[in-house]
Amino acid sequence: MEIEEKSKLSFFGIVKWIIPVFLLTMSVMMILFTPAFQDSAFKLKSLFAGSSDSEIRTPDVIRKMESKSRRNISLIADKLDKLKPVKPYIVVNTTGNRFSLRDINGDTIRTGACSTGKNELLIAGNKRIVFKTPKGIFTVRNKQQNRPWVKPDWAYIEDGLPIPSARSADRIDYSTLGDYAMEIGDGYMLHGTLYQRFLGLPVTHGCVRLGDKDLEVIYNTLSKGSKVFIY
Repeated sequence: MEIEEKSKLSFFGIVKWIIPVFLLTMSVMMILFTPAFQDSAFKLKSLFAGSSDSEIRTPDVIRKMESKSRRNISLIADKLDKLKPVKPYIVVNTTGNRFSLRDINGDTIRTGACSTGKNELLIAGNKRIVFKTPKGIFTVRNKQQNRPWVKPDWAYIEDGLPIPSARSADRIDYSTLGDYAMEIGDGYMLHGTLYQRFLGLPVTHGCVRLGDKDLEVIYNTLSKGSKVFIY
């Protein structure tokens, strides 16, 4: 009994100390976070900062700062001019599988559905191939009508077919790419499709597929060097 009473007294003694400390802490926190206190603290900080700045902002220093700012603005303007398209260009949205063909002012010429990479993995021997459309800024490197497609090994592996020799005529496909094709680098192209019903879906091996009518307009609008923005 005596031990229990001592424990109770000890417990109540601790509680008596904790409660005042807790209340004091809460009061200080409430004061610190009041709008009036924060406003006063901000004004005090600004006052000291302004005092410090005024000591170093002599007319000579201000002129140097203005000169540096003008140089920075000029550099940024030059970079923006280099990025600005000087030809009609196309924007491809891989999430929505939509394209937007635009003139040099950024005004829309034509929009529509397209198909982009299906984001699937294919294991071909020691290679792991991801069928994904690359994102970034590209340029039209080459344009060609009725371009044949030389089937790579993965096309046969994906279909579960034996791989023919590298020079086999079976590798040449004259219909898959459609009437027009535009290369953008690393084997990727903007081209037509036999599967018009799949437009708007992510079903390709990485290229951007377009409908016949859209592709014809895009092919005739874009030229070698035109920008292709893919995101």
